[in-house]
Amino acid sequence: MKKSPLPVQNLGAKDKQRKCGREALVKLLRWNFGHPDFRGNQLEAIEAILSGRDCFCLMPTGGGKSMCYQIPALAKTGIVLVISPLIGGSLMENQVMALKEKGIAAEFLSSTQTSQLRNKIHEDLDRGQPSIRLLYVTPELIATSGFMSKLKKIHDRGLLNLIAVDEAHCISSWGHDFRPSYRKLSSLRNQLQDVPILALTATAVPK
Repeated sequence: MKKSPLPVQNLGAKDKQRKCGREALVKLLRWNFGHPDFRGNQLEAIEAILSGRDCFCLMPTGGGKSMCYQIPALAKTGIVLVISPLIGGSLMENQVMALKEKGIAAEFLSSTQTSQLRNKIHEDLDRGQPSIRLLYVTPELIATSGFMSKLKKIHDRGLLNLIAVDEAHCISSWGHDFRPSYRKLSSLRNQLQDVPILALTATAVPK
């Protein structure tokens, strides 16, 4: 049965830069995902993000990387943007569906969707207070001027809380030729300078 997300955003002060306490974050984790506590460096990464800092998260596959951006999405009113190479595949659709079943407002934008569904998502993003908490997109969408303009408007309303780059190793492994849009992700830092960026991967080498 779908349950309502815990309204943790009402537990803190109005100042969006204030960190959520550990107790509130653990409560979020238990209520929405059923886990008793955080694993590895999850809490450290989440606290860094909520304090407005960029973060690089190296965790093994199955280590709970997604929790590092899903919890921040529930801890603050606003949108967490997740850039993924897998949009349109069943894996990402299943992840969004699983979040929705938990009562978490997640969506993805893909060319495989009907125009009616895409328009509905865009209408929500254009609202003064969007209902979407997690939005999954591809690097190719980020590279379009229209979507970047939309992100800037969301940011100007103080509602873009985090940019999470999933499978961040793809920037170097795919960005040169296979998917050149990865190289354009630097525009996010140039145009949205005060939005924290989280890079996640299970694959990284010293260089």
